[in-house]
Amino acid sequence: MIHVLLVEDDPVIGHTLAMSLPYRGFHLKVATTIAEGRRLFGSEPFDLVLLDVQLPDGSGFDLCGWIREQNDWVPVLMVTARTDEPSAVQGLSGGADDYIRKPFGLDELTARMNRLIGRKASRKDHLHFRSIRLDLPERRAWIGEKEIPLGKREFDILTVLVRHSGEVVTREGILDAISDNPELFDRTIDSHLSHLRRKLKDAGGNDVHISPVYGVGYRLETAKKSS
Repeated sequence: MIHVLLVEDDPVIGHTLAMSLPYRGFHLKVATTIAEGRRLFGSEPFDLVLLDVQLPDGSGFDLCGWIREQNDWVPVLMVTARTDEPSAVQGLSGGADDYIRKPFGLDELTARMNRLIGRKASRKDHLHFRSIRLDLPERRAWIGEKEIPLGKREFDILTVLVRHSGEVVTREGILDAISDNPELFDRTIDSHLSHLRRKLKDAGGNDVHISPVYGVGYRLETAKKSS
C-alpha cells in the first residue's frame, strides 16, 4: 500500500479521493490546513504528498517549501484551480515534482501519482528517511550534508531500518540481513544499535529515533518533539 498525504480543504474532493484511492492501492491521510499537514507529515513517513495551492491558513507553495526543508525526496504533486502558467512555474520551482489542474479525472490523477512513485522507486541505489540518506553502492550514509562514519554492520542495520522505516523489524530479521557469520549472537545487535544511535545523534539526526519494541525488535521512526 502506497501512503499518501492529501492536504486539501475542499470536502467534496477530500471525500471523493478518500473513498476512491484505496481501491487503487493508495492509503490516504487527509489534512485540511497547513498546520494539520505539517503535523501529519512529521508523524509518519509518506510515499507522496498531494497538495492544494489555496488553503485556509496560507499557501500550499509555502507548505511545499517547508516539506522540502524536511525531506528532499518525497514526491509532491500540486493540485491547483489556477490555470495561469506563472502559478505552475512557481510550484515546480518551489520544489513540487508535478502539478494537476482542477477539475481533474481520477485516471489522470492516479497516472501522475504512479509516475512519481515509479520515479522514486527507480532510485533503488539510494534510500532516504527524514534527514538520513544512504548510497548503497558506495556504502555511505549522511545526516543532511554531514557524512556518518559507519562500520559494516552498522551500515547494514541502518539500511534494513530505513527500508522498513515506521515498521517493526524483528531481531531475527536484522540478524538475517546483516550476518555473514553463523556465530554472530543476537545480543551483539544491541551493541551495534547503541553505536548507531550515538553516531546519528552526533551527526545531528534529531528528527529520527530508533525505538526498541520490547520482545520483538526495533523501529526507525520520526523523533517526537519535546514539549
